[in-house]
Amino acid sequence: MTELQRFIELGRASASLLHEISNPLTAAMLHLELDDRKLPHIKRARRDLELVNSYVEAARQQVRGQCICTNFSIQAQLNQIKQVVTPMASKAGVRVVMGKSPTATFYGDPIKFQHILVNLIVNAIEAYETKGGGVRLVSVQLSGKGDQLTLQVRDWGKGIASSELPNIFNPFYTTKDRSGRGLGIGLATVKQYVTESFHGSIQASKPDGSGTRFVIELNSVEPN
Repeated sequence: MTELQRFIELGRASASLLHEISNPLTAAMLHLELDDRKLPHIKRARRDLELVNSYVEAARQQVRGQCICTNFSIQAQLNQIKQVVTPMASKAGVRVVMGKSPTATFYGDPIKFQHILVNLIVNAIEAYETKGGGVRLVSVQLSGKGDQLTLQVRDWGKGIASSELPNIFNPFYTTKDRSGRGLGIGLATVKQYVTESFHGSIQASKPDGSGTRFVIELNSVEPN
């Protein structure tokens, strides 16, 4: 009952946030439209805002129980994801290495595909708590063919304790309590998207006792 109440409160807060963020987001995009669009930083800011807007729209669809599935270019999504995470990675002194897609297109919700990878990559970047020596790398590898796709997201950061691994996909469970950043819904949402939207699976492990590796199996389900 306590967990259900937290979901209800989260739903109300999310609906309110979606409503409140839409108007200033639209205004910001219009201001950039009126500005000099030839300037590189203006063009970049507009692209970033358009991406945020697509996330907001995807969240609205999620609240309504809707899903917009289509054939999308995996490589195009990977390029966009790298643009999103690169500033954060650079600030943390972490290098993100992303492999090439083994297949050109995939059927599903492209925004949810982005959400899955962005969440895992951001978590991997945050696993490097402070700048320092040693390996500071996040590796994203892809394999598979046809209707199946396997993603591996690997870091060599502080890692997750073995005792915590079975719980990390549970709603409201977080290993980020000390930082105050974690709500415990990121990995739970990732697992929901993987299993329900892509009919796949996700596993986390601590390879060689160093860092964390997530292995995600996605399935492309064509419409009837």
